[in-house]
Amino acid sequence: MCLRHYEEFIRSGFYKVHSREVAGCFSALLDRPVEVGEVVRLEELMPKPSLHRVFNSSLELLTGGWPTPLLKVSGPPREAYAKLEWFNPFSASVKDRTTYYLIKSVGGDRLVEVSSGNVAVALAALGNVLGKRVKLYIPTAGRYVAPLLDFLGAEYQILDVSMTVEALEHLQKDIREGAVHPNQFGNDMNFVAHLRTAAELDWQLSAVDRRPDYIVAGLGTSGHASALGFYFGVRYGTRLIGVQPRDWIPGIRRVETGMKWLSLINAEVVDVSLREALEGVREFAKRTGLLIGPSAGAVYKAFTAQRRDGVYVLIFPDNLMKYTPLLEQLR
Repeated sequence: MCLRHYEEFIRSGFYKVHSREVAGCFSALLDRPVEVGEVVRLEELMPKPSLHRVFNSSLELLTGGWPTPLLKVSGPPREAYAKLEWFNPFSASVKDRTTYYLIKSVGGDRLVEVSSGNVAVALAALGNVLGKRVKLYIPTAGRYVAPLLDFLGAEYQILDVSMTVEALEHLQKDIREGAVHPNQFGNDMNFVAHLRTAAELDWQLSAVDRRPDYIVAGLGTSGHASALGFYFGVRYGTRLIGVQPRDWIPGIRRVETGMKWLSLINAEVVDVSLREALEGVREFAKRTGLLIGPSAGAVYKAFTAQRRDGVYVLIFPDNLMKYTPLLEQLR
């Protein structure tokens, strides 16, 4: 990847592009053509929200709807702000961001991917908007999204495997027949896209004169957590606290299952059980009236266990609504 160039860019706030290779790095990050000799500036990554919130298309609702809200959830000495990613319009999750940039990076009219939930919904929805045919492979645990995929008209197959990464081998026939794999687990745009998310979050925190000491985020592909850890680590010395399931929690997984980008930073990893995650969902609902998703509940529970003072940012990937069939099974 382009890490050393991004690191200098984030640290200094600007970068003079000196080669075609570097121009390619910044074209990906800034989502536009960048020329050799150009000076690029960090402010370009900061959001420019529409004052009146009127959008001309559902795609503009996504990109023009940023930033997603940042909610203060506790004051000093452990001050915390939660990034509410269910305000993204397609999958009501952080995976709208990931999927949008993954699709742009690969091209092709036929896309095939594996997903346990949010990426499947985001890919099916964005496939409709962008005119792509989408086929999805879903592990058994992700079957709760099947009705949503039916409404979106996506082709999908539910596999008798427990983890998303176990389903990857099923893509090979589709790829041989011409389908393109966006590859949420290995495509570096998953990481690069969330450097933009980090800059957005930085912009929001600057409005309340805050810099985070800790980012608390769930570990799935590790793209968004690692990018946030990288950006804020370079800029302010922030530490990432990555949350993994002690047993099973929808949307996140354990580090030993393989995560491409987590090794790029020095992260602290904590375990949370499904029972603790759902306790976190209940506690947050009783405090705020907001129904956060299970992985967000795990993030919140990990935060409440912290004893170090400072400013925390909690990444809440989605809300509880799409998980109601799953919750019925767990009652």
